[in-house]
Amino acid sequence: MAKITPLFETPDTTEEMKSYKEKLFRHKAGIGVRSLICIVVVAGLVFGMWSWSRFKTYGGYEVLSSNERTDTLNTQYAEYNGKILKYSRDGISCVNLRNEALWSQTYNMQMPILDVCQNSVVVADMQGNEAYVFDEEGLRTQITTLLPIQRVSVSSQGVTAMLLSDSSASWICLYDDEGEKLTEARCRLSETGQPLAVGISSDGRKVAVSYLQIQGGSSASCIVFYNFGSVGGNFVDKIVASKVYEDQLIPRIEYMGDSICAAVSDRGIIYYEGKEIPEEKAVVEEAAEIRSVFTGTEHVGIVVEGAEKEGARYEVHLYDTSGNLVLNQGTNLAYSQVKMSGGDLILFNESECEIYSRQGILRYTGNFSGTIADIYKGSGLRKYILVFSDRTEEIKLK
Repeated sequence: MAKITPLFETPDTTEEMKSYKEKLFRHKAGIGVRSLICIVVVAGLVFGMWSWSRFKTYGGYEVLSSNERTDTLNTQYAEYNGKILKYSRDGISCVNLRNEALWSQTYNMQMPILDVCQNSVVVADMQGNEAYVFDEEGLRTQITTLLPIQRVSVSSQGVTAMLLSDSSASWICLYDDEGEKLTEARCRLSETGQPLAVGISSDGRKVAVSYLQIQGGSSASCIVFYNFGSVGGNFVDKIVASKVYEDQLIPRIEYMGDSICAAVSDRGIIYYEGKEIPEEKAVVEEAAEIRSVFTGTEHVGIVVEGAEKEGARYEVHLYDTSGNLVLNQGTNLAYSQVKMSGGDLILFNESECEIYSRQGILRYTGNFSGTIADIYKGSGLRKYILVFSDRTEEIKLK
């Protein structure tokens, strides 16, 4: 049989394909390496800028927006879920950080007192008989009492605890978010003493009251815990726990959630914990004289006369919900107000300000052009809201 010879010889491509694949792999690998290097460089730059911004101390600022104040000079301010509450004897309003009104309510009060818990707000007329409860949408209910209001506290659900009193007794009354009285407890002043402070848990079932007592010519404070839930029904007058603290004044009580309560005295902080029956868990004692106290949902802050930090006129001690010291910051600023706002520690007077991170890093120190009434952390990096006597400004540190 004749041998068939192909017209064209088919070359062997095995080696060429292998070489091509190797070149393609090296090319893709090179692209991957270069991309990875670019990502690492960009990430490094971003981290470097973030670290630089975080640890940098600023001494100047730029004004992003300015609005003339239309409220009265006796208007007070409070933070509220990234918004600002303005309240006075004539009414209350809620504005966003651009000073745009979200809701408002007029009233006539001689001495308005305010309490905020998450989405709920209550404003009441101390020594009067009116209280208003709000949420983020505005007015939820109005409460009218027969006896004068002494103290007020609101839960996250809108349940309001009120301390009412007459000449012989004090009453702890609970109202739901519709203004209906849920329950009450009566306390004889001759037995419990004069009520100083009240705090309600965020679930609206537990109430703590601090009473001032005079015993043998010396003063003492008694903390009484009431449980208005099913557990409290098994106890006389719904009192599930109480304790007397000799030679101490406890003018402030704050619930930090459902089960943790912080009682601030003229000596330090007493922490209680318990979902139904609170027990003393931790005691913080300050060696130096306490000058100021400020509280939040996750911390209690105390300013004392400088004791440990050399050269510091004051020390700011920040404690967590377990009583652990998380910040000890010295300062020489002759401050008039101190607060935590958006995770920043802010101290200021009418013209000067210092801002620290929670880690104690000085973010800003300097003066502002005007008489400062209040300062809040804004929505954005290095942004703050300044309330002056005649205007409000949004600024950015630079």
